[in-house]
Amino acid sequence: MFKDYIDGVAPAIQSLDLRISSEGSLRTDGVIRRYDPDKEIESWVFSMSAGDVGEMYAKTGIRLFARNVRGYLGESTKINKAMEDTIRTRPGYFWYFNNGVTIVCDRAERTMQGGQDFLHVDRPQVINGQQTTRTLQKAHSGHASVLVRVISVSRDPADDREYENLVSQIVRATNWQNAISPSDLVSNDQMQVFLERELRKQGYQYLRKRQTKSEARRIYGTQSMYQIKKEELAQAVAACEFDPVVVREGKEGLFDSKYYRSIFNSRTLHFYLSRYWLMRQVQSCARGYPERAYAKWLVLHFAWGLLDPLIGGGNGAQLFRYACERPSSYPDLFFQLGRMLDGVFRAALAFYRFGRGRGEEAKDVSTFFKRSKQHLEFERFWRSSDNSHRSKVTHRLSRVRTFLDEVELV
Repeated sequence: MFKDYIDGVAPAIQSLDLRISSEGSLRTDGVIRRYDPDKEIESWVFSMSAGDVGEMYAKTGIRLFARNVRGYLGESTKINKAMEDTIRTRPGYFWYFNNGVTIVCDRAERTMQGGQDFLHVDRPQVINGQQTTRTLQKAHSGHASVLVRVISVSRDPADDREYENLVSQIVRATNWQNAISPSDLVSNDQMQVFLERELRKQGYQYLRKRQTKSEARRIYGTQSMYQIKKEELAQAVAACEFDPVVVREGKEGLFDSKYYRSIFNSRTLHFYLSRYWLMRQVQSCARGYPERAYAKWLVLHFAWGLLDPLIGGGNGAQLFRYACERPSSYPDLFFQLGRMLDGVFRAALAFYRFGRGRGEEAKDVSTFFKRSKQHLEFERFWRSSDNSHRSKVTHRLSRVRTFLDEVELV
């Protein structure tokens, strides 16, 4: 139970009775059962009526998909629209067109209840087929049926690694109708579950799974002050800690094994929130200036180097976060911070004009800031006589320090 809690499966669903469809007038051999004695994995393949599949969600709610790497993507996606159209116009074809539903559980047993065939499953989780299940709950038809695969995996309470590896591999292999991405695959990582819970305590809604905004509000409520996507948090940390070109290469790359563990390696919220809020300030300063959009990750990296001693940890990090959550209460602080970041942006664009080259070989601003190790070149430019913005930024930084010290936690 504690392991399920750590993985975000809490409270777990104790059991479900899955009615095995008789398929009406269609000819069927009922159920395929497969048992692997070496791995102690038992599998069942059978059909269920569309109504019974939808009823699983009606009975259990969102907990049924806790091990799924995505949330509900909404009725407007191409796949979900197509499923709803098939249910409405050609329900008899749904079994052929749909990939079906995959369920993992701790134990499964075939039973008879009132002359009807059931599969009783303990602690079930739909790891593939959330979009199907949710769509059928809204638009089920008595004439449609769904292919269901149940995989009963023996779990060792002392070591769940084999179980976790198997589940993640099944998720990766079976999620093809809606493309799965590296950020999806880490949605149930224990660090992501931890961040979701800890940030919720601080009034933040952390979206670790891809889902619609309305779905997020339905699950988490509307009480949270701020909503943060895991992709945004990854960008903020990566831009501050790595070569900024890593962020410019795309969000999904940040969730590959090369970077993921380095980005999400702290269990201290200030580590993430200081960088996140500074990113928000940099983005605000870039808004309305097209050229600045290309330089913003370089500016964030450099600005973090200047501000890290002030807001990187301890009381300064706490004061900065508190002020960022209430910007209207501290206008002087954010005026000075904005002027400081404006100076760094001006220096970055001066750096671009200085190093872009001339004539036909001159680099466009959109490609200039894609070069690796550019942050090191910019630091040299910053210290050089070609940079006319250093003294103003230094002055604004001292003013930021002064006004940050005046923030009072209430």
